Amino acid sequence: MFARKYWLQPLGFLALFLALGCSKDKTATFGSVSGAITHEGKAVDGARVEFHSTTEAQGGKHDVYATTTDSNGKYMIAAVGKNPGIPAGMYKVVVTKTNMKGGDPNQGKDGFDQGQIDAAASAGGSPGIINFLPKEYASPATTKLSATVQDGKNEGVNFDLKGK
Repeated sequence: MFARKYWLQPLGFLALFLALGCSKDKTATFGSVSGAITHEGKAVDGARVEFHSTTEAQGGKHDVYATTTDSNGKYMIAAVGKNPGIPAGMYKVVVTKTNMKGGDPNQGKDGFDQGQIDAAASAGGSPGIINFLPKEYASPATTKLSATVQDGKNEGVNFDLKGK
């Protein structure tokens, strides 16, 4: 009886320590983001909207969060995995609307970004992919679009694309 009582207290502290050590980071903040994409004032249906984080995570690649616009040009990025949105912070915004013979490369698991389109074109010939929006918005290196996502709801993050 004495031996069992002696081990219960240290086991309780160990369980508490492990629970605190494995809990989620309470300081991380997340936000949902929504708005509309227009081109020269007209809603863009089926555009791929990508938010590219401007900060590196753990010394690695930038995080990218993407969605597709509806028939009114509206988009929303809310819950991502187990997180209630995307991490708060600064983002470069990339917008493309592509098409190819035999289907839409925006549909499907990954879609195509401008880097993939350019790489396919430089690999020898036309990849059969066309971006219907101005090229300057198609890459994190060339886009002038940016957004700051804050904790909570970020509504009305609209972008009107200019040019051909």
